[in-house]
Amino acid sequence: MSVSDSHLWAVLRIGHDTSMRGEGISLVEALRRTDYRRLRESFNMKDLQRLLRADSALIEQWIAYSEDKRTGGWWLRPEPPAIGRTFAPHADIQFETIEEATAEYVLRELDYWSNLR
Repeated sequence: MSVSDSHLWAVLRIGHDTSMRGEGISLVEALRRTDYRRLRESFNMKDLQRLLRADSALIEQWIAYSEDKRTGGWWLRPEPPAIGRTFAPHADIQFETIEEATAEYVLRELDYWSNLR
């Protein structure tokens, strides 16, 4: 199954939709609305990177999402681009670009909360 760009845009908007700057919906609700669990096997980091390059505001939304977190999961750092586990702060993964870091962060964070990883 191939995932449409509209589905991928919806996934990338989860960071905003779950914040008070967006709809303020729960992460569980956002994952349900996007049908994330069912669609997840049909896209990867490269698919998200392409869209993140097209709309850098999405990157800023995910950085804000990460900074606002008060729970487990993953974190995203813009400079230098890296991600890591919330409860393992010194075990970060470095990336060449913020688009790569954000795409991988989105997948790991949403997979974590969807119980896929």
